Amino acid sequence: MAGIVFLNTTLLCSPLPCLTSSQLHLPLTRRIHCSTSTSTSYPAATDKLPNSIDFSVTGGAYDFTKATTSLTNELITSSKKVTLLRHGLSTWNAESRIQGSSDLSVLTEAGVEQAERCKKALENIHFDQCLASPISRAKQTAEIIWQGREKPLVYIDSLKEISLYHLEGLKNGSGC
Repeated sequence: MAGIVFLNTTLLCSPLPCLTSSQLHLPLTRRIHCSTSTSTSYPAATDKLPNSIDFSVTGGAYDFTKATTSLTNELITSSKKVTLLRHGLSTWNAESRIQGSSDLSVLTEAGVEQAERCKKALENIHFDQCLASPISRAKQTAEIIWQGREKPLVYIDSLKEISLYHLEGLKNGSGC
């Protein structure tokens, strides 16, 4: 899934919470307390999710090609809120196609409407920064939602969906 990240602070934590600091060779480990605020019921399998995760953070966005690289050495001194959003309905979502990192799928009319509703829902919330995948469906969604904000959008390649090579564009189920 190509992603959009809205930050109530200018940081993006390590994308590798499954690795310990010794595996990443990072000096500082923080315990992140996980919580959800939703009225949606999820399958019982989600009950097995941890309520906290240990992973290293430095207050900067990691270069995902090297987990030990940070954009800043500034340490996090307080809790931070990160809001994650998925892109709106894309043409390939509507056609039940595998997207991967392909940039051929764009937002449908319904996807644009979803982004506009999301913009309205978030308009009175302050965000320090918006990071988005440069893939067209995520980029379009972020541009709609972030429109009118002071700070510019920041596009980060590491938020792209993984490449699914020859499977991209195939109908769901046909690549198996």
